[in-house]
Amino acid sequence: MKRFMVLAAVAAAAIATNIGVASAGGNAATVSHYRTDYPCPCFGHIYVSGVHLTNKQFPGVDAGATSASTVGGRDNFTGTVADPPDTQLVFTGPGGTNCDPEEMWESDYNANLFTCSWSWTVNTDGSTTGWAIYPNGG
Repeated sequence: MKRFMVLAAVAAAAIATNIGVASAGGNAATVSHYRTDYPCPCFGHIYVSGVHLTNKQFPGVDAGATSASTVGGRDNFTGTVADPPDTQLVFTGPGGTNCDPEEMWESDYNANLFTCSWSWTVNTDGSTTGWAIYPNGG
């Protein structure tokens, strides 16, 4: 299995498309839907649909898919890989707020978001699911 650093480098090249944002103001949630796809040397091509969420439980500022001022929140995503593994693979970050760069997850929603708290499952049928929780940054 390739080291996570390879996956992070591939994810860095991904371009996320912001599908929509809904916000009711105040402490209400901000929900941004996104889709992206990119090649991966270990699973062929990866296709992802996800939701980036900020709210009271996952605080932050969602200033958009490419904004450097987007901080915090949570990504939940599903998708497929073109070249699935022979057995289910589950990757997880070490958690906390400080980890080695090769252990960090880069958001498919906004490439300015990184975290040590994440999980990604790749199944033998090619389906994939995961989540990542980003620090508030402020």
